[in-house]
Amino acid sequence: MGFTSTRSYFCGGGSGSHQIRARRTMQANLSIVIICKNEADNIERAISSARGLVRDIVVYDSGSTDDTIAIVEAMGIPVHRGPWLGFGPTRRAATMLAKNDWVFCLDADEALSEALVDELGAFRPEAGNAWQVQLRNHLGKRYIRWGVWRNDFRLRLFHRHECNWNDDLIHEKVVPLQPVHIHRLKGSVEHRTAKNIRDYRGKMENYARLTAEMYFRKGKRAGLLKLLFSPMLTFLKSYFGKMGFLEGLCGLELSMATAAYTAKKYAHLKLLRKGS
Repeated sequence: MGFTSTRSYFCGGGSGSHQIRARRTMQANLSIVIICKNEADNIERAISSARGLVRDIVVYDSGSTDDTIAIVEAMGIPVHRGPWLGFGPTRRAATMLAKNDWVFCLDADEALSEALVDELGAFRPEAGNAWQVQLRNHLGKRYIRWGVWRNDFRLRLFHRHECNWNDDLIHEKVVPLQPVHIHRLKGSVEHRTAKNIRDYRGKMENYARLTAEMYFRKGKRAGLLKLLFSPMLTFLKSYFGKMGFLEGLCGLELSMATAAYTAKKYAHLKLLRKGS
């Protein structure tokens, strides 16, 4: 593989043997896995970015009521319909529908960059390895380099029996199931995070409730200190630690919205524990 090795879970780091020359070819050993619900505005872009790369594109729909399913089927891609199980379990269920053991997980509001398509086209399966990719997050048409989304790397390319999604209902992660080396792809994924700051605030409100429910099930508590200081620390980390101030007003609004999310998730958790 022609990717940059960064770190390893359970084992030693990767070696320079992973260097390749990127070239475009149809990838028979890899499946692209997408979960979706009401993504009519985005799904065509996501699928189109991968069509020339792989033969197997898995689309798992958990109850769309818009034109998502019609758009996917019009593109000649079968739609797997299933229940919403929470982010982690739903993603894991979708990966198990792939024809290949090697999968790249893509969200419906994301697209593979041209550089990443070329890189994945040269992919050769190597047991005991998995790869992260950088998300280039956008607010509307604007790429946000600094602040809360700075250095956003996610583990997305893996062998599904060596790594897979955990059980978290939100803020889910791909976790190793056995010793694997973790590397980084050089290409990126373009992520349409939100249409505007209002849209982002709405998403964060929903995520705050879901996170509180997950914390509640795990037995976590929200003390007074958490409620008072965690939002402040979240803002300081995003705006100053990750230099969100370099994004101007947009960076300030994103940092404030993320801090509000932190406050709301602990407030929701406190209410859940009070009512239990």
